[in-house]
Amino acid sequence: MNICSLIVHTRPDRVRVVEQGLLDLPGVEIHGGRAEGKLIVTVEDVGQGKVADTLTSINRVEGVINTVLIYHYDEGHLEK
Repeated sequence: MNICSLIVHTRPDRVRVVEQGLLDLPGVEIHGGRAEGKLIVTVEDVGQGKVADTLTSINRVEGVINTVLIYHYDEGHLEK
């Protein structure tokens, strides 16, 4: 299991467009921050792709200014 949390910055007037673009990506959930234009997002591996690929795709969503990685957990990295 691979999980990341991040803040996705956008202008408040672009939140709805960005939100829809993010929700179209596999494993993405939005938990708040809409009013401020700082979306609180988690990304989880869902078998269709890797978290790293999704993080790259998030930065390509129209209206995203930038992203800040807050937390990353990789359970597979612990298995040896």
